[in-house]
Amino acid sequence: MVEDAESQVRYVYRSGKLGLEAKSISELQHLISKVVAATKKRSVSVVIPTYNEEGNIGRLVDAVSSSLSAADVKDFEIVVVDDASRDKTPELMDKYAAAGNVAAVHRYGVRGIFSAILDGVKVARSDIVVIMDADFSHPPAKVPELLKRMEEGGFDLVSGSRFANGGRIEAPFIRKAATVLFNGVIRFVMGGRITDWTGGFHAIRRDKLLSLNFKYPAKWGEFDLELLYRAKKAGLKTAEVPFAYSFREEGESKSAERLSFLLGYAWLYGKRAVQLRFLD
Repeated sequence: MVEDAESQVRYVYRSGKLGLEAKSISELQHLISKVVAATKKRSVSVVIPTYNEEGNIGRLVDAVSSSLSAADVKDFEIVVVDDASRDKTPELMDKYAAAGNVAAVHRYGVRGIFSAILDGVKVARSDIVVIMDADFSHPPAKVPELLKRMEEGGFDLVSGSRFANGGRIEAPFIRKAATVLFNGVIRFVMGGRITDWTGGFHAIRRDKLLSLNFKYPAKWGEFDLELLYRAKKAGLKTAEVPFAYSFREEGESKSAERLSFLLGYAWLYGKRAVQLRFLD
């Protein structure tokens, strides 16, 4: 029986004139490390996981690039990690990758937003990484502010917060109400000074992130709880920057407003919070 080609794990990496292919992320890391000396190390890597984002990815790359350039951040890269999108996202990624400041990582036979983020971090060619969504829910204009806060305060991790003073949520009522409720319950369970446990918008030192020992698989954004919990447990110096969350306008949402989704969302996040706080 011949195995479906799409089910075979494979990574394709493109940036500028560089084109690499590997059967594992560790192999891809090794290949990239061999050419880093011949290419320029980046000041910051913005990691963006995607799936069917043809309506957003080009605009987002342009917006992030403009924001960083306006803040005089030089030699940055944008690492787009795609899980075999079925629309034009892969083509658009490669088009932008040809310019050199975008790294297009195509993953085949493996899926998941958290593993995509970690793979993007592993192939990043900088000491600082920014993690953000592809749907404009995380404002590109805030990326330089995260970096500035990290530099000025000597922080290991700076998170965007929708609940810190100055933050807000712009979304349909049911989504906003559910987010506020879920985050409130999670804050109560987890304790500490973190105001936003599920924002998913971070700047973090690459070596610190890769040193964290993650234990649990993630289906949706519940990985964020473990990231912040592990960072806190490891003694990382952290801070928050307020931001305005905007509900997606285009593309394929990895969530929905159905009651079944909201209940599943609450169960996964609640379960993860209890696991981390009381069973870890």
